[in-house]
Amino acid sequence: MSARTLLTIFVLAVLAGCASPSFVATVSVRHQLPAGVLKASAPAVSGAEAVAAAMARPKAFAFERSASQAQSLAYQQYETELAQHLVEQGLIWQRDPKAADWLVRFDYQIDDGKNKSYQQPIWGTIGYSVSYRRVISGGSVVFIPRYYPETGIVGTQTVNETIYTREVFVDILDRKTLDKGEFAKLYEGRARNRSQNDELDAAVPWLIRSLFKPFPGPSGVSREVRMPMTTPTP
Repeated sequence: MSARTLLTIFVLAVLAGCASPSFVATVSVRHQLPAGVLKASAPAVSGAEAVAAAMARPKAFAFERSASQAQSLAYQQYETELAQHLVEQGLIWQRDPKAADWLVRFDYQIDDGKNKSYQQPIWGTIGYSVSYRRVISGGSVVFIPRYYPETGIVGTQTVNETIYTREVFVDILDRKTLDKGEFAKLYEGRARNRSQNDELDAAVPWLIRSLFKPFPGPSGVSREVRMPMTTPTP
């Protein structure tokens, strides 16, 4: 690969980095939500399934909180945002857990960061190319050289950075089944973002949104979600 080709690749990479920033999350979901209870659910084909879906009563959900979560203003803010997304899916927000069909468990966290080292190329002049300009002087033809610097990789340098992992966890359980002491989980969603930014508060709303693109999404599959931003990446 020539030095000019390497330079072109480098310039394209820089230009790509100047594009509109995006929040990138890895979303992992497992679910067994009943068909027809969500607006995003695929409609039943026909017959009894279609009738059952049409008559399905909207499910009511409530949050199940720990003692610390119940007294957290930040948790209350994020809980409200999560609830709004669930309401957009056709569910009903019920404040009393005993009157809800489903219980929602929600939490978020950030780790202490992990150090990452990698080699970054150092660009510089690796040589010169030459071209000649033909000039007639004093009845003779004279070739005047022109020299052009060629840029390429002249070395590498070690770059150290700290990467933080920010996560959101959302579980949905059937309340009546849970009261019986049986396995009650209907939905298990995880959204993860890795960044040099150790700010958690700004990232949580974006992580919540990533779980709804789409919701509930394919079960047993991890997928990357990119959301364009008009402000710097949190």
